[in-house]
Amino acid sequence: MPNNFITNNKQQKTLKGRLNTLISISDELKFLVGYFYFSGWSDIYLSLQKNPQQKLKLLVGLQVCNYLGNIIEYAEQGEEDSSRDEEFQKYLVSLGFALNNEEMDTEDFYNQVGFFVQMVEEDRLEIRKTENPNHSKLYLFNLNEDQAEKQGMLGQFITGSSNLTRSGLHNQEEFNVEIKDYGYAEAVQYFDELWERATPITEHLENRKILIDFIKNKTQVATITPFEAYCLVIKTYLDLQNQENEEVDLDSLLEKIDLKKFSYQSDAVNQAIQMIKEHNGCIIADVVGLGKSVIASMIARQMNKRGIIICPPGLMGDAEKKDSGWWEYLEKFGLHNWQVYSRGKIDQIADNIEGRDFEVVIVDEAHYFRNQDTADYEALSMICRGKKVILLSATPFNNSPADIFSLLKLFIVPGKSTISLEDNLAGKFSRLNYEYKQLSVIFKNWNSTDDKKRKQAENIYTTIIDENLPIDIKKVKAQTQRLSNDIKRIISPVVIRRNRLDLKQDYVYANEIGELSVVKDPEEVFYYLDREQDEFYDNIISKYFAENGVFTGAIYQPFSYEKILSDKLDEFGNRQYNQQKNLYDFMRRILVKRFESSFGSFEKSIERFLQVHLLVKDFIDKTGKFILDRSFIDRIKDFEIEDIEANLEKYAAGDLKRKTPKNNEVYDISTFQRRQEFLDDIDSDIQLFEAIQKRLKDLKLVEKDPKQEEIIKKIKHLLVNEPDRKIILFSEYVDTIHHLEKRFRKEFGNNVLICDGKVSKELAKNLNSDFNAQYKGSKTNHFKILLTSDKLSEGFNLNRAGVIINYDIPWNPTRVIQRVGRINRIGSKVYDELFILNFFPSLKGADIVKSREIAQQKMFLIHNALGEDAKIFDEDEKPTAAALGAKINSNPQEEGEVNTITKIRNLYADLQKKHPEIIAKISQLPPRVKTAKSYPEYELNILRRKGLSLFAQTLGKEENRVIREIDFEDLLQKIACAIDEPTLKLSSVFWNLYEEIKEFKPKYKMGRSEISLEQKAEANLKKSLRILKDLNFENLNFIQMLIKDLRHYHTLSTKSIRRIGAQELSDDKKSIRYFLEEIAYLKQHLGESYLDDIESRTKGRNKEVIIAIENNDLKELFH
Repeated sequence: MPNNFITNNKQQKTLKGRLNTLISISDELKFLVGYFYFSGWSDIYLSLQKNPQQKLKLLVGLQVCNYLGNIIEYAEQGEEDSSRDEEFQKYLVSLGFALNNEEMDTEDFYNQVGFFVQMVEEDRLEIRKTENPNHSKLYLFNLNEDQAEKQGMLGQFITGSSNLTRSGLHNQEEFNVEIKDYGYAEAVQYFDELWERATPITEHLENRKILIDFIKNKTQVATITPFEAYCLVIKTYLDLQNQENEEVDLDSLLEKIDLKKFSYQSDAVNQAIQMIKEHNGCIIADVVGLGKSVIASMIARQMNKRGIIICPPGLMGDAEKKDSGWWEYLEKFGLHNWQVYSRGKIDQIADNIEGRDFEVVIVDEAHYFRNQDTADYEALSMICRGKKVILLSATPFNNSPADIFSLLKLFIVPGKSTISLEDNLAGKFSRLNYEYKQLSVIFKNWNSTDDKKRKQAENIYTTIIDENLPIDIKKVKAQTQRLSNDIKRIISPVVIRRNRLDLKQDYVYANEIGELSVVKDPEEVFYYLDREQDEFYDNIISKYFAENGVFTGAIYQPFSYEKILSDKLDEFGNRQYNQQKNLYDFMRRILVKRFESSFGSFEKSIERFLQVHLLVKDFIDKTGKFILDRSFIDRIKDFEIEDIEANLEKYAAGDLKRKTPKNNEVYDISTFQRRQEFLDDIDSDIQLFEAIQKRLKDLKLVEKDPKQEEIIKKIKHLLVNEPDRKIILFSEYVDTIHHLEKRFRKEFGNNVLICDGKVSKELAKNLNSDFNAQYKGSKTNHFKILLTSDKLSEGFNLNRAGVIINYDIPWNPTRVIQRVGRINRIGSKVYDELFILNFFPSLKGADIVKSREIAQQKMFLIHNALGEDAKIFDEDEKPTAAALGAKINSNPQEEGEVNTITKIRNLYADLQKKHPEIIAKISQLPPRVKTAKSYPEYELNILRRKGLSLFAQTLGKEENRVIREIDFEDLLQKIACAIDEPTLKLSSVFWNLYEEIKEFKPKYKMGRSEISLEQKAEANLKKSLRILKDLNFENLNFIQMLIKDLRHYHTLSTKSIRRIGAQELSDDKKSIRYFLEEIAYLKQHLGESYLDDIESRTKGRNKEVIIAIENNDLKELFH
């Protein structure tokens, strides 16, 4: 190869080497380049520094822009009448793209850009922009006097393909020619002619000042104070929250439909629209009473797409009149191409989804779909696939990490997450759920009397908490809180949640919502049992249906009798044992809770349980077999309470006689290792139910119910003293409402409205006209009392009532909050004060103090019987009867704490008021600015962005050199400072740590159970490819797609994965047929090419650092 060719080949010379050599022997340089990329500056920086008398004329031929995160050149033909000032401004914009490129976020550039500014200030560097676009690359070297005399020439030049970039100078192969012996004068003339016509960038003093100011204050090397950095972090957070959308004039729409405008709702709409664009969905999680349905309707209108709503059947409303429920919202907001469906028919929707052209899915009370391993969740997952998803839930945080992940999975692709820095959200939540389960074991068993359980808790404690024994439960609680904070931080990019405290304290919202009603502390109301009734009451709770009580629940746990249990059960055996044990506990607790609710409800349950047991016994006597419905066990926790017993009756009456091996587990009693004990225990339970029936009748607890008598007396008193105040009585059970109905009709006549779980058109009309203060139709006053199950505790406005009566003991504070939320509505205050009444059993003849003591003791017995079903106490609290009573009777108003967004909105408003000049300055700053300040210990704090999501990270040094993702509020605490906080130099370790944190990629492993299930599914899929390949099976491509999903995307629900992997695929025809049926089902519901859409919308999002703030330990700096 000729010696004057420069290709950057490793075996040949590089352009970087030749430029530096020629710079060192020249007194003037003239460079014509497409654009002056600063990545090349560092390669010639030292040579220029060593020649202080040298001048460089830089002629730039093109503009640059940022395209998809990359800097590219482009030719912009100047307007004929454009002025040189306009051309200068265009150059500044282009310079901003070049200097603020992430490639320039290096120590070299940060340190060397100052020399660039110095050369401009000293007139050593002149820059001009060519009159017309020019893509030439020409490097002219006017040799110094010694070299010119020595070489016998004035200069030489290089031309070719290389731009003045790191890539062009040495990182990639190019083709350039160094020319010495001819054409130098002509090349200089060509350059000079272009130079004369070009737009000066640095020569005019005013432009030079603007350029230098631009570099110093509007690029990533800008010098900013710690206080300015603090303000920038706050502003960045709010800018991403407050994205404006103007597709629909919501103000005019709200005025048209006579709904009051609240800024907190319109702000939520704007935030949600951005979340949906970025993440494909969002969760509206405002507390009860803040109008989640209105917000969702506004979002739907703003999106201007077709959609469906899936909600509890009681919230659907009247599809014909469209004057209630969701149908009313659709009518009001002009969503005429939307449909409303009951979640009770979710499987039917999924079965008929093919060909429907809706684009948006709103799921009301979305927390119902928290279990991935159910048919309902699987159906919803298939419905939501490829759609925009809006989930409504006031209680998204009251669940395990697995439950929350299930909701996220309805619109986030877990293997390509948009809400976490790392892509693998599935692995992250698997780790969180594993830790959650481990901590739960500690809480449950740390002070157990069972040595084995206690030792298990201690082993986990020393591993997870990393502390020596004995167990400090406060440290376990602190770790649990950190886990909770981690989850809230992870899901924050897709969650909108405000409570009443937020609205009261927000500088804008507080002026709009007006004064809210005051919820008074609950009033205790006692009903009185005689001695015999009292004894029976205590026996039911602490003897018959207590844990390890008389009731054996044999028919719910046949697996325990089939085998002699040991620690060596395989995974399937463990799953069976735990499921059936949980089913028994669940049924036992139902009986306790229904007994506490009402004697009428309890009598109905005993009747049903007895009937089921008799049918089971008869079936065993006739066939020698027993059948347990696996699908019933899987769905037990997701059934409505009233549905559980109905399903049991249906199962006993019909399903026992049908052979449905796909869903049913068939047990041959003759093979049971504890056969006689199983039969005896069934007989024992039958005898128990019959004895209870007799005792209820003898004590006349249903016929002359003392609790019912007391409630009627109390309501009569309320109606006399508060005649204008309507009353709502809530019970968890429809049977309790039916039990009360007859007597209430007798005492209060037509003043009583009954809701027994089914919201008919007539009932919906009466609820609106008589109990909804916001109803726009004709209001009536026919009813004073509403008896209802918890069907009405969600989604209804009932704020013309001013009293809530909890007829059952309110074990679940969230449920009480939901009940009170029906009458405590934002923007429609009716009463200054709202009343709550709680009912408790006591003993005849006791005074008020003694009555409270007796009631507390009975509540404590029930609490112990219910176990985890009534989790009232924190783990570090000592359970006592008195403490239980205090907790249950505490005010249920859900205030919580002020959310981060509210604190930051108020903080930023204050900063704007006090420091408008700083807000103006930071508004001009690009990403990746840096500063340093003093702090008690060293920390490097980074705010990063991925798409529209922000992430705060911190890194210490030496023994604290661990990269941690922290809450945004924690970041603010670390960087908060006064306006006069001194700016320190970046420390000697800054750049190494900065690069480390930028390159950091956390890795998470799936939990063993998830891996096991997915591995089994993938193994079956792989095996099916081998088996079916020779049969020319048409679904081979779909099977390969499922494998790809399992490996990279993790979108399948646990239920769908279990379809594939629950049973090991074998070569026999029955196994293959069953497997192919499941594959066909998935293909029908997922779609033949379901991954195509997922792959198209999960392309990587750029991650960039917004700001770095170094907290320096001053003691160390001056050591």
